[in-house]
Amino acid sequence: MKMKSLSMVMLAAALFQASTTFAQMPAMHMEHAQHAHHAFAFGRPAQEADVTKTIHVEANDQMRLNFDSMAIRRGDVVKFVVKNVGQVPHEFAVGDDAFRREHINEMKQMAAMPGMAGMEHPDPNVVSLQPGETKTLIWRFDPLHTRNVLFACYVPGHYEAGMYQRIVIGD
Repeated sequence: MKMKSLSMVMLAAALFQASTTFAQMPAMHMEHAQHAHHAFAFGRPAQEADVTKTIHVEANDQMRLNFDSMAIRRGDVVKFVVKNVGQVPHEFAVGDDAFRREHINEMKQMAAMPGMAGMEHPDPNVVSLQPGETKTLIWRFDPLHTRNVLFACYVPGHYEAGMYQRIVIGD
């Protein structure tokens, strides 16, 4: 009986902690949970079966994203295989300048909140990577309302240190 009571107290404490952390999340982050229905100016998520090319990307602690190819054309479905070869966490995000402004602000707000730093993103255009980790992101570059696409790491300070690449999508 004592063990069951202790388990219930621990469960209640964990639920309370989770609910207070969730309540502190920035409003913008909550809006990102709705991106499944969001129209991006730079394309949309895609499925593995639709992949037309694979591009390998390394994120490193010299604050660089190194691509093995940067040739992307309208309509391509690209599987980005992203590896964090560094010793600190990194991100890989597909976006444009509007997404950059929004996401940098969101990351700064999250970093300032207890328990929020390093949190996974619900955004379909972002992967978070721990040191040594490899993840994939599959993106269809169609429809495009902008041909200027920004690939970046938005961990606070990383974008500002030059951890991004701009690519103009070809026809």
